[in-house]
Amino acid sequence: MEQQNIPTLFNESFERCLNDINFLDKFYEIFLSSSDEVCQMFKGTDMEVQKAILVTSLVYMSRAYNDDDPDLLLKIAEKHDKNNLNIKAHFYWLWLNSLIEAAYFIDPLFDEKTEKLWKEVLQPGIDLMISHYRPDLNVDSYPPL
Repeated sequence: MEQQNIPTLFNESFERCLNDINFLDKFYEIFLSSSDEVCQMFKGTDMEVQKAILVTSLVYMSRAYNDDDPDLLLKIAEKHDKNNLNIKAHFYWLWLNSLIEAAYFIDPLFDEKTEKLWKEVLQPGIDLMISHYRPDLNVDSYPPL
């Protein structure tokens, strides 16, 4: 698959998911049940606001694949670092796996190739988030998601 087609194919799947009103609810249902710690982090959260934040974050994460405007994602990374929301590295694996599971449920064209696209496109953003949380941490030491 050509490198230039990867963001386009990702965006097509992403749009199919976002066009289904159940996608974000399904994602949060899966994500919140993935860990007691995750569930606790979202206790008292206005989930309608959180869903809007998630969509924006996903757009910024996908842009990180092409190094498009990394400053936007850096602001999110700073908000998630150990001095603010304290989002640890292992939560990103749960987050991505929950997204993919929700996408499988919602997108009728989602398959193993599409899953690989999602992982490839979102991985650079996840790496940036993790590296901002722990600048001393080599993200290459973590297994690929």
